[in-house]
This record gives sequence, C-alpha cells and structure tokens, in this order.
Amino acid sequence: MSRPIYVDLDATLIDSAVDRYGNVTKIVPRPGGPAFIEKLSRHGDLFLLTHAMRPHVANAFREIGPSVELFQGVISREDMASVIEQVEYLVGNQSLTDEERTMLYQEIPPLAPRGFIFDDQPIGSELYLIKSAAVGSRPRDWIQVKPFRRSNRDKDRELERAYQEYRRRMTGAHTVMAGRAWRVVG
Repeated sequence: MSRPIYVDLDATLIDSAVDRYGNVTKIVPRPGGPAFIEKLSRHGDLFLLTHAMRPHVANAFREIGPSVELFQGVISREDMASVIEQVEYLVGNQSLTDEERTMLYQEIPPLAPRGFIFDDQPIGSELYLIKSAAVGSRPRDWIQVKPFRRSNRDKDRELERAYQEYRRRMTGAHTVMAGRAWRVVG
C-alpha cells in the first residue's frame, strides 16, 4: 500500500482575498489545481492538511469544484489543536535546548500515517513543524510549492513542477535533506 499524500489549501490550492477585519471575501482556485488533485489521487490516498478552519475549507472546496471529492479526508486546524499547542510550546520555550526540543518533538504522537506533504511553507517554519508532526513526516517528505497569488495565475506551472518532484522522490532519485531546524523561519 502506498503512503498517504497530504496537500495544503491556502497559497497551495487557492488564494483568498481578505477584508480589513480578516473575513475572506473571495476565493480564487489555483489554475491546474483539479488536474493536480486528480494526478496525485492515482498515487495513494489523498488528504487535505490545512491550518485553516473547517468552514473555510468548505467554502474553498465549493470554489475548487468536483475534484475535491478525491480527497479521502481533511485534517484541519481543529484536528491539529493538540499538535499546535505542543509545537508552539517547543518553539516558544527559550529554556529548552535544541536537543530537548528535538526529543520532545519526536514524542508528539502523529494524528495520521506518515506521507508526502505539498505545502507552500518552507522547511523550518512553524507550520512545517506542526504539519509534519501531525502526520509523522520527515523533511524528505515535504515538497514545497511556490505560493499561489491571484496576480500570477495566468502563468502558473508550479503544481506540475511539484508533481514531477514527487515522482522523482518516489523513484528514489532525490537526495535526503538535512534534519530539522529549530530556528523558525518567516
């Protein structure tokens, strides 16, 4: 059986316009998103792994269209609450050494099986730490996708590039990346 595949929502599959109060006023699907979802679904069980809340996910799914039916499930911010709390503690606690952080991070129980993750966040970011802990993934499992913005939608070929990177890693042609970084970036 193949490993699960996790895909992020915001800046990976969609871009959202937000008003000054933080309310989403418009959701724009990324060009090529449905084809990307379809291709990935042929390689294993596909899940959405997002820091967004479930109502936003439902609105985004309506905009993306029928391809979202290929997702086997959704892991949202609500589902990851305990992981978020633990990672925030590890990142924010200045009294811990890097060795202690690493040991405690490795003790966070995953919510789902290890799999590949497609996300716009870089390795080392707090969202990377949260999501990779939530599904027990390693740096080699993380495929960073250039963030999608409405302004670059006409020439966006990033999802195809990410898919080809996934295929290279599945065939073992990719070299293993370095270990976890505890200095949170961005």
